[in-house]
Amino acid sequence: LLKYSAALAAASAIGLDLALPKELMAAEADVEKWIKSVCRYCGAGCGVYVGVKGGKVAAVKGDKDNWNKGFICLKGNFLPPIMTAQDRLKTPLLRKGNDFVKISWKEAMDLMVDKFASAYKADPQSLAFYGSGQAYTEESYFMNKFFKGGLGTNNIDGNPRLCMASAAVGYVSTFGKDEPMGSYDDMYHADCFFIVGSNMAEAHPVIFRIVNEQKKRGAKIIMVDPRKTLSAKIADMHMSFIPGNDLAILNAMAHVIVKENLHSKEYVEKYTVFKKMVDPGPPPKIEKVNWEEYVKFLDEYTPEAAEKISGCPKDDIIKAARMFAQSKATMSFWCMGLNQRTRGVWVNNLMHNLHLLTGQINRPGATSFSLTGQPNACGGVRDGGLLSHLLPYGRLIANEKDREEMEKFWGLPAGRIQPKPGLTAVEMFRAFGKGELKALWIACTNPGQSLPNVDAYRKAMEGKDTFLVVSEAYHPTKTSELADLVLPAALWVEKEGTYGQSERRYQFLEKAVNPAGEARPDLEVMIEFAN
Repeated sequence: LLKYSAALAAASAIGLDLALPKELMAAEADVEKWIKSVCRYCGAGCGVYVGVKGGKVAAVKGDKDNWNKGFICLKGNFLPPIMTAQDRLKTPLLRKGNDFVKISWKEAMDLMVDKFASAYKADPQSLAFYGSGQAYTEESYFMNKFFKGGLGTNNIDGNPRLCMASAAVGYVSTFGKDEPMGSYDDMYHADCFFIVGSNMAEAHPVIFRIVNEQKKRGAKIIMVDPRKTLSAKIADMHMSFIPGNDLAILNAMAHVIVKENLHSKEYVEKYTVFKKMVDPGPPPKIEKVNWEEYVKFLDEYTPEAAEKISGCPKDDIIKAARMFAQSKATMSFWCMGLNQRTRGVWVNNLMHNLHLLTGQINRPGATSFSLTGQPNACGGVRDGGLLSHLLPYGRLIANEKDREEMEKFWGLPAGRIQPKPGLTAVEMFRAFGKGELKALWIACTNPGQSLPNVDAYRKAMEGKDTFLVVSEAYHPTKTSELADLVLPAALWVEKEGTYGQSERRYQFLEKAVNPAGEARPDLEVMIEFAN
């Protein structure tokens, strides 16, 4: 599988197609029915059909009528085996010392309700829920409503805090609203692709395939990445630099655009305002500035200065700036190379700035597009509001008007939603380790594996005076092995629900097969718990 994955990525980088392994082709030809669905891996949201035979997922194929035009990557092709993996969790498990014992669902729910209820009576702020960009929108929305509106605590957060927070704040602080305004269709109209911090050939192969097709019709590709990745192999220009110093490159590109009068004076005058951060806070202190002050700010970011800072040749910076500005339509893509960092918001702002400065925005092929890592980080979390500072569809906990709107919509008494944002992801696990949180429910994610500086938080999850519940499709995982109670979760098309992907397209996933063993859909368990 690993060898084939590498071969497929390499073939994609040069525009070749490889035949699927024989076992996949055979499975596709031998199914009883096909059910329309969506891939559950990255944020691309590829449409698929699920082949069912004997009540099991036997095969997967691309949906030719969806945006991906029937293509899926290797991860999507190998979806069927994950449904019947040997480590699928099929019964509730309760910790007894260093071991786990099987218990009934009634015993599991009774214990869970008792533990959470006891903690709630002592202090409503001692409960928390940690969710995921892989959960269905219905699951994230329900828990958001239940915790913030029902229990009166905002201690509900998720793993997108660690991957998409920079992109989200970048969009909000630049445009006033989260998520990309462009769509995948823009790729067919772009003449220049500016790709930063994303190895698309491996992370988003189907999107990369479309970009590669546009190169064949004459579109230019600029790849900004410290590494010479598979994606960079098709680039017309690969700009390597010292990691962490790409902000200097982007500011220097803006410098060139302004000095050579490549900016769109009409767009800048009609549609932009200029601001600067005086103090990062929190809360951040921001002041309005004028065009002349912005130009003066750029004076120090000459291509020569940027080369000294970043190691990227000044001639490449100048050439990239000209290509970006002079293209009929420039589309930017970026991913975790920009988002998972301490200055992620700033570098997101700079990406948007280049588009606003040149007018490369709000028309076919011209847009700034942050790629998403999880299949429902946009829909369930960013739109559904599953973060401690959010309410659904971009509303903010700290905004009184937003709270009032949701209280009215949810049928709550005035003032029920607390005005103070809850604990963020890392704060949540720190508080759990200190015993400030007494009961924590983790669903559809594996923070015992994926948190930064994970050893400290694994110790926090091992606490003796706290209660940890993990809803998981597999066991043991690096998180479920630390739990007091593990609940078997239905996986992918063992349940129905909705995903919202990177271009804001919402897609329904129909139930295709029954859950493994005694596994249940998370939403069903959540509703029973709330009742």
